[in-house]
Amino acid sequence: MTMQYPSPFELLLFHRDIAFSKECVAAGIDGLIIDFETKGKARRQDGFDTEINAHTLKDLEAVRDLTGARILCRTNAPGPESTKEIDQVLRAGADEIIVPMIRQLDEARAVIDAVAGAARITLMIETVESLKIAPDLCALPIDRIYVGLNDLHISRGTSTLFEPLIDGCLEAIRADVQGLQFGFGGITLRGQGHPLPVHHFVSDLARLNADFTFLRRSFYRDVVGHSPKAALDQMRADLCRARARNAGQISLEFSEMQTAVLAVIRPQNE
Repeated sequence: MTMQYPSPFELLLFHRDIAFSKECVAAGIDGLIIDFETKGKARRQDGFDTEINAHTLKDLEAVRDLTGARILCRTNAPGPESTKEIDQVLRAGADEIIVPMIRQLDEARAVIDAVAGAARITLMIETVESLKIAPDLCALPIDRIYVGLNDLHISRGTSTLFEPLIDGCLEAIRADVQGLQFGFGGITLRGQGHPLPVHHFVSDLARLNADFTFLRRSFYRDVVGHSPKAALDQMRADLCRARARNAGQISLEFSEMQTAVLAVIRPQNE
């Protein structure tokens, strides 16, 4: 019997190929992400273990034509071409716009004006500038906030991307997000995840009452030998169990996560 959530939790997948995306839609994935974010990303993330997808409008149109998926489109960071890019992806069928690298409140307002109610809006908090204006961002007429740990790590100059899990950063953002959906990080199958095992992310997503997350790029590797439906059911069951913990279990598992994160940080500083 599949366990049910007391409230919805969405798992979102970055699109790679149409056959597997269709299989995941049939298995119950909550949305597919078409990723346009390329401008400045290779330079910004040089030397970091990250992924650049470089999707095109043809990818978006193909997914729209061949699946019944809800489609989210991550645009490039705000800039002179943003209005044009947003218009293009909306015309191609995007249901939601994800905007990375927000630094100023006026950038977010310009995105809202460009979308003009035609799609849902997710803003990504992943710069030190966006941390400073988080309460103002969360007061805007948007739908979700997603904390991008990779770019936030680069922007903050921290030792690893895991520090917001234990330094109060995520708690502070979560406090500002009341009324909006909130997500961060990413998960994959039980028993996977390096250097921080994925169960710590599952635990913290539940602790902070998050509403959604992305599947890690390693999901594509980890799911080999499993059916996508079984994999998604397992992840949802793990999240459901984490949400059902009592206060003592939550405190214990947070302490265990702190120890695990510090074990990752320590070699980086030696």
